[in-house]
Amino acid sequence: MKTQVFGDIRVDSIPEYDWSIAPGDMLVGATPEGVAEHEHWLGPRLVEPGTRNLKGRSHAYLIRTRHHTILFDTCCGNDKERPYYPEWHRMRTPFLENLARAGVRPEQVDFVMCSHLHADHIGWNTRLQDGEWVPTFPNARYLISKGEFEWWRDAFKTGSVKPYRKLSWDDSVLPVVDRGLATFVEDDYRFENEMPDEVRYMPLHGHTKHHCGLYLCSRSRDAIFSADAIHHPIQLARPEWVNDGYDNAAASQVIRDLITRCIDTSTKLLTTHFAAPTVGRVVSEAGHTRFRFDED
Repeated sequence: MKTQVFGDIRVDSIPEYDWSIAPGDMLVGATPEGVAEHEHWLGPRLVEPGTRNLKGRSHAYLIRTRHHTILFDTCCGNDKERPYYPEWHRMRTPFLENLARAGVRPEQVDFVMCSHLHADHIGWNTRLQDGEWVPTFPNARYLISKGEFEWWRDAFKTGSVKPYRKLSWDDSVLPVVDRGLATFVEDDYRFENEMPDEVRYMPLHGHTKHHCGLYLCSRSRDAIFSADAIHHPIQLARPEWVNDGYDNAAASQVIRDLITRCIDTSTKLLTTHFAAPTVGRVVSEAGHTRFRFDED
């Protein structure tokens, strides 16, 4: 992704790794045959030829305003015990080196914005140091939805979620909470609101109960960071195909609402799992909803 500039705000993508996955393993109801119906417009960047696996990327966004340096989500992280998902298990990626190439050291990050608390969005909250999980960004405030945190805390207490979910809670959430670096916020929290800039949480509930994206605007140029509200461009054509989560009907409606909000406007959609270049606009083409990457 090339650097995006919205008025006085700069945004860069910090990549972690690229992947491909069978349609039904990512999206409820998706099949290779269903993907084939859309392969002509998705192309090899988004669909793996032959297998019809869906291609994507894990990355974070680095947001620099006039006042703050913000990291939106923190991917999977290195060295994490994730035996339930081999691709994430004990990963070794140059994520911090990629951050450095963008001109930022971990201690320079002011805010880490957690869209939700799934393992592949909080992994770099911490890193392994001398056998202990320590905050990667020691001077940052880690912003977490109060409702999201409380829902997961209570779910672990009652045993209403699968036990493997607690691995990321223990190594990527509790260490920043226990060290007093977490700030629990409402789902519409504004953490930059000095004209002409606006940066705020944007409720996109469904994937998790309190899943949130981010809305950014500066000098009349705006963007929506969609996080896990949408995983792949094919969902713009098939919004009923969602990644299995807390409330799939609500998650599907969020996609429809994003389409209505963004289609044929100047609002950019900065996605968390689309293949590079990850950012673009929702457009209508011959009566169909499509994603036009920024380079197109």
